[in-house]
Amino acid sequence: MGFDPLVTPPSVPLSLEGLDAFVLPVTFGEMAGHGRARTAAREGVTKPADIARAEVSEPERIFVPLWRVEGASEAFHLGLASGTQGNGRRYVLPTGGFKHQDRAVLVPARRHFAIDPSAKAKIELNDARPLADAPIDERERVDPDVTRAAAEAEATDRLRRLVAPSNALYASIDVRIRSAALVWLPVYVVRYRYGGEANDGVPTEYHAAISGRDGALVSERRPPLLGSIASKLRSLF
Repeated sequence: MGFDPLVTPPSVPLSLEGLDAFVLPVTFGEMAGHGRARTAAREGVTKPADIARAEVSEPERIFVPLWRVEGASEAFHLGLASGTQGNGRRYVLPTGGFKHQDRAVLVPARRHFAIDPSAKAKIELNDARPLADAPIDERERVDPDVTRAAAEAEATDRLRRLVAPSNALYASIDVRIRSAALVWLPVYVVRYRYGGEANDGVPTEYHAAISGRDGALVSERRPPLLGSIASKLRSLF
């Protein structure tokens, strides 16, 4: 059946004019990256017992765009805590405090793209090169369609949630975005189509993606965990 191309143009491409755009160079070797992606796709205790029936693609290297948004958030809140003393009398005490977060948030720069390293990848701009000085082969470059404004809005929401109190009578939250840069991360990808015991025989495409920087697994979609474990148990008895 084969696999559809991973690198396709977005319906509404993002103009790169005026953006801080960078590329992270590949530092994890191709042979090792391909091997690790194959292993992550086919092996492991969480894989179904009949994973060998899966149709597996050849390893691919692509560059996935991510927005790296730096910002900080602060929260001050007031609340009330209640309890019961040893003599059975109820009490109510005021509570409150400050909370602070300062970090870089990674936001996917391509909507609805299967490979999403934003939760696991590590990106330092000191390691990156300007896109103008390190052009990417168009066959490997995933073009972005998420604007800087949309990425900053997503990062603002995430930074806000990091400091937001779960229960408060009064809360004041301030979020400040310092910078945003578009960065392409190299990954080695192996896709596989599996329909077996773990997913009721419905052919579904899964993947494993390995960072081209440090060899870490940064994106994965795999068959349902409970179904995979059940298939392993059935194979033992």
